[in-house]
Amino acid sequence: MANFCASCGTALGEGLRFCNKCGSPIPATTTSSAPQSDASTGAPSTSIPPNTMAGSPPATPGAGAPVTPTPNQGCSALKIIVAIVGMLALVSVLAIGSCFYIGYKVRQKARSIMMNAHSANSSTPEMHLSDGGAGSAAATAATVDVPPYPGSAPTSTGGQLSAGLTGSASAQEYVTDDAVDKVESFYKEKLGSKISIVEVQGNATFNYLTSSGMTTVTITRDEETGKTKINIARIGK
Repeated sequence: MANFCASCGTALGEGLRFCNKCGSPIPATTTSSAPQSDASTGAPSTSIPPNTMAGSPPATPGAGAPVTPTPNQGCSALKIIVAIVGMLALVSVLAIGSCFYIGYKVRQKARSIMMNAHSANSSTPEMHLSDGGAGSAAATAATVDVPPYPGSAPTSTGGQLSAGLTGSASAQEYVTDDAVDKVESFYKEKLGSKISIVEVQGNATFNYLTSSGMTTVTITRDEETGKTKINIARIGK
């Protein structure tokens, strides 16, 4: 199609930038963006993107980038649970081990008393066995280092075995309406860091050592009577 000068109407040739008659600038021609028709069918041709041909999956943004695996949160939680269970098991083993150690120390002290009582270097001392109860020698001897729980009442369960000046083993039971944890709190406040209380199935026990002997206190809950029992046993001079 021929072009004409917009100023003077003179026909212009191809490739001219200025009108050869009036000198007016000639605007550049623009290429139509209309779709071209197919020569055979007359229908507009359609350009198909290379990645959308039949049988080819559509391109995914970032498909070529490395995929970072998502951390397995379930495995991390499982490891934490296993670690906690392991720590609880270790604490239980230490508590049981301390009970065995305490029992060993009690037996060792009792054996020492018996050996001293039958020493070949001295005459065998006279042995005495007495019952426990309110005002008894057993109750007095058992509570030399560890006092009875305030407001508790002594029972007939108790006794004392003495071997002259060599030593004695005494025990006295007390009962109270207070709960086990309240009794524990009293002895923790009374004896402080000198004791370490071990709790097993709602019951508690601790040992108190002095230069003259060892006292073992056991605190249990009697569900039948609804009372808390406190057994104080001492081995020493």
